[in-house]
Parts: sequence; structure tokens; C-alpha cells
Amino acid sequence: MLRANSRLHQRLNDAQKDFLKFAAGAVQRLLPHIKISAWNEGAWKTTKSAWVTNARKEVRMTIAVGTQSDTNGRSLTTIVRRRAADRKGKARGTIDLREYDICRLIANRIAEVLQQQLLDSSSASIQAIRDSFDEYVVASHIQTHHGLESPIAPVLSALHTLSEQSYENKALSFGCILDPQGVGASGGSSLSEFLRSKKYKALSDGFRTAYIVSTDGRVESFVDLDKYETRPLNAKHYYPDWTEAIARSSRDKRCGIALSRQGDVLVFDEGTLRFTYRYGQWQYWNHGHLLYLLKDQARAQKVKKNLVGRVVGAIYRAALDVSFRRSGGLFVILHNRTNLRKVVKDGDAIGDDKRGETDREFDGFLKGHTIQSLPRIIAVELASLDGAVVLDNSGNILAYGAVLQPKKSGKLRGTEGSRTKAAIGASNYGLAVKISSDGEICIYNNGSEYIRV
Repeated sequence: MLRANSRLHQRLNDAQKDFLKFAAGAVQRLLPHIKISAWNEGAWKTTKSAWVTNARKEVRMTIAVGTQSDTNGRSLTTIVRRRAADRKGKARGTIDLREYDICRLIANRIAEVLQQQLLDSSSASIQAIRDSFDEYVVASHIQTHHGLESPIAPVLSALHTLSEQSYENKALSFGCILDPQGVGASGGSSLSEFLRSKKYKALSDGFRTAYIVSTDGRVESFVDLDKYETRPLNAKHYYPDWTEAIARSSRDKRCGIALSRQGDVLVFDEGTLRFTYRYGQWQYWNHGHLLYLLKDQARAQKVKKNLVGRVVGAIYRAALDVSFRRSGGLFVILHNRTNLRKVVKDGDAIGDDKRGETDREFDGFLKGHTIQSLPRIIAVELASLDGAVVLDNSGNILAYGAVLQPKKSGKLRGTEGSRTKAAIGASNYGLAVKISSDGEICIYNNGSEYIRV
């Protein structure tokens, strides 16, 4: 990140340089659909995040290191923009206010920590600050966005602790709804106090029951989520299927937080999954832009854009479910269905002569269905079979549980698993959406990785 002969490289010690490199990387860790330019070192400028133009497609992040009066004061600057969304490499779509705020918090926190370290390098462990950096940004954003009085960081810390515990030999799950309009009873217990008791840790499961927590962090009530909020969600809401109840309950400025038995922390608002913490990493989910990227890569000349959008939407929702179930799966949308024989093993496609009797019978169950017309849970179960679900751009199911033997292999490093190799090869003929058994979703196109979330 810093040139070896730069003034900042010479001024900062190894721990401070390590912190700077890690913290600056938070932009792409938290916002995987975002890309940034190389960081440029220059004369001292005030720490600031600002729109580059009124179109709001780019944000300039500036981090001050030192003070204006400091003769060694310097600054670092980068440009943040959406990942290219069309085949010509042009960035499309504005950066939303939440992404902007995350960039602002990252820049401000880096400048604050480095300033304190330059004044007194023994003031606090920079390693501890580094390790909690992303969570600090996420907690600060959630608290500000929802207008909560009580800090969110202790709640997230408590959930990490819960994820390492069990009750009657079962991993704990948990759920709470933070209500900025709620006012806890005077003298009532905080959520943290409830979580000190073993029985109250296990009382909530996060998908059927949850604690309601007021703006000042006090527990207001304990509710059945299905009865707490009954208004249905619609196609504009995105969430893993099992979290529907807490997603519904996160509307009207409320924030829903769930801990899964796999140790994932999921944060919801306005009926949609917004943040996740999985395998030690936080991430902000911009579903709209991720879908935009997928639709652009999946489009075909003779298929209407809105139809491709419905196909991609159905696959995206199924991918979320598979991801948070940890079952793994692979979807392939062919650009041209005539390439089916170049991708799928003979006998594995619907209607092949070599199909067994049971396979032909099950093929009949799917007759007349597209991926977007299937119930969501059926699409998930098909994806969970060994092999891939192969579709055309209209959503017609061409194969399921299929062994892929693409004639083109794509860009392989030699260390990929069989599902990854199949996805990379198949992406030469269309768009491949691979969900790992650890929950990671990778999109491949033209024989190489396109985006990973």
C-alpha cells in the first residue's frame, strides 16, 4: 500500500503500517461489490469522504495522517466506485448513502487511530484495534442508521461469545429486535444482563422467538415472531428463507439481529438482510447491485430483460438459502441452450435417452416448470443434490444433479475443488453461481471468477 521510499513508510512503525494496510482493506471486505483505485500518498489534507460528482457514482476517501501543523503530516486518497456492471467495463449505478457512510467511518477511524498512535504509541494495543476494526465500523453504522441510544458493539460481542457456547450439547441460536422507538422500563435489565444467565441465553432461537430491545438497550418483551409482525414480505426483500419471521419484524426502522447455530450473525432492516458476520468477517449486502451485476452477465439477445431478471432473482434467492444452510450447490445459466452438450455429461440432461426410469419419472415432475415458477424450497433442494442445476436464460431447467464435463476448462490454478473446476469451465458457456459448503457464493463468467460474496 505504501511505497518503500515514501514518507509515510519511513514514519510509521511496522505495527502501524500493518494496521493501515488492514484497515484500508475494510472497504472491499465490507463492500465486496465495490472496487477502489490505488491509494495515493500526498500532502496533508483533512480526513474526508466526498462525492466526486453530483452523479454520486464515485466517492473520494481521504485519510489524514498526522496534523496540518506537523511537518511530516501526509494523507492517503483513493476513489471508491461500484464494480463494473456491463461488458464494456463501465461502472453503473450510484453508491448508496449506507455505502457512503461505511466509507466515511472507515476513513475517520483510520485517521483517529493513527493520530493517537503517533501521539502515544503505547496508549492502546494497535493489534486489538486492528482485530476489531471492521466490527467497530459496522456497529457504529448500525447505531447511527437506526438512531439507537445504546451502543451496538456490546450486543455483537455477546453474540460472538454465545456462538462459542452450547446448551444441552446443542449450539446456541439467538434473536433480538432493536426498536429505536421503544422505551424500556425504568430500572429494567439490559440485554447483556439477560445474556449472563444460561437459561435466558437459550430461550430465544432467532427464527421463531426473539427479545424486543428498546433504544436504550433494555429488554421490553419476549415475543413469538410469527405473531409480532404478520405483514408479508415481497419480491423486493432478500433474506435466507429460515429468517423470514425476523426479517418481517425488522421493518418500521427496527433492526433485527440473529445468531445461527453455525455461528453466523445476521443483521436485518426493512425486511432485508443487510450485514452478516461469517468466518470472522463482516459484510454489507447490497442485493440490488449484486442482482444488477448478475442480470448483466446473464442477458441474451433474444430473451427479454425482465424475464432474465426473474430467472436471476430466483437463483439468487435460492443461493442465499443454500449458502446459509451450508449445503453447497451450483447453478449454471447457459447463454445458448445449444451448448448444453458441451457442458453436461451425456445422460444427465432432462430427456436424454440414457436416463434411468426413476430419473425420467422425476423429470416429469418438473415438466412445465421454470426455476422462477418452482417453490423456493424445491429450487434449494435441487441445488443441494450432487452435481449442478443447468438452465437456459428463460429459466427452463435443462438438467439437475448433473455432472459437468465442460469442453473448455477456464483459468485453473490446480488447487480448486471439483465443484469450483466445474463452475469455472461451465462459465465459458454462461454464468455459473457456485455456493460452497462453507456458505461462500462465487460468480464465474468467461472462465474466471467475477465476484465473491
